[in-house]
Amino acid sequence: MDTSRMLHLKEIDTKKASAMLAQSAQLKEFAENLYETMEITLVRNQIHDIVKNHYDIGTIEDAYEIFGGYVNKSFGIYTHKDGQRQEYFIRKYKKGIGENEVKFEHALISCAKENGLDIAAGLIPTKDGSTYVKLLEENGGKSIERFFAIYEYLSGEDKYTWDTPNLNDEEYASAAEVLAVLHDATKNFDPRGLERAEPKIMDFIPTLPKTYRQFAQMELHNKFHDYYKKNLDEILEEIDRVMTLIPAEDAAKLPMNPIHCDIHPGNLKYQDNKAVGIFDFDWAKIDLRLFDVCEALVYFCSSWDEETDGRLLLSKCSIFLKAYQDKLKELNGLEPLNELELKYLPDMLSIVNVYLINWAVTAYYGDPENLNVFEYRVYLSHHIKLLRYIKRHLADITEMVKTI
Repeated sequence: MDTSRMLHLKEIDTKKASAMLAQSAQLKEFAENLYETMEITLVRNQIHDIVKNHYDIGTIEDAYEIFGGYVNKSFGIYTHKDGQRQEYFIRKYKKGIGENEVKFEHALISCAKENGLDIAAGLIPTKDGSTYVKLLEENGGKSIERFFAIYEYLSGEDKYTWDTPNLNDEEYASAAEVLAVLHDATKNFDPRGLERAEPKIMDFIPTLPKTYRQFAQMELHNKFHDYYKKNLDEILEEIDRVMTLIPAEDAAKLPMNPIHCDIHPGNLKYQDNKAVGIFDFDWAKIDLRLFDVCEALVYFCSSWDEETDGRLLLSKCSIFLKAYQDKLKELNGLEPLNELELKYLPDMLSIVNVYLINWAVTAYYGDPENLNVFEYRVYLSHHIKLLRYIKRHLADITEMVKTI
């Protein structure tokens, strides 16, 4: 064999391999830092171009990314105009959102503000009167549409996140009142043919098993995937169970209303034990009013503490529900939860929990290389514990509802 024109596959000794691994780590860190820097540069330039070319709010002095969201990117900016310094909130919507979904959200916010929900972040109109800006962005050699919107910057404190629902009793009641005002303010909302792409909850849940089985077949070897596969049969059994809880003829009688669909402590601002701001309407849609109330109960009233993780705090549920009902009675517009809704409230808690399991699962499997395995395992574990808690304590939950 003439080896003179061949590449010799030389053996690399341990010392050299160690040195090359260290160099590779440096290159990896450099590449990550470069990507992060370019991403920041792009979004800063986009924000400056949007404000300069599409809005009449002055010139940007400073811009800051606001962390905490899992889908869209959020930024706070300071502008200067006519000697005045102003604060604004900018949202860069997730890839793939449809333009009609953005229009739906903005129309709903405007309706809510016009009809009593004065603590919602209002939209700042562009020079041509629109509520959003559309830009083209390069992605893998293709141009994709990205949507941006500028909102009023709400006063108040960001005290909580969706997994730190440690409100005091006054804040629980105030948050419930805000949800009641939102539902009442949008009860006559005309979507004019616009809607969210996600189906209504009772149509959406049956679509999940096929996708879940596909996730289980993915070639992943980590703590999240192992935990998911271990509990998949129980999750699928729960999906089958919840779809039989509310007969179709009764589900058809449950009131529909515009709903927030992401109502949790982190989407409110607080001051002096009161909720003084509400935002993040990008999941909003028209669906069962009971679904929104129960999602609020799961988000606000389930424990994330290590010793009690996955428990529904029924005393807090009682505070929340009573405040919601009382506020609607006071407003004398939209009726409070009716007898049929209260009957199925315990069952809807299980349906909501399946919906939130879906969030954790699809979010993780949508980007398993970049999301934190242990973080998302905690999210999934919380809702599986809650799944079991609700089933074991159905009688207790039913008794709590009777006291409202």
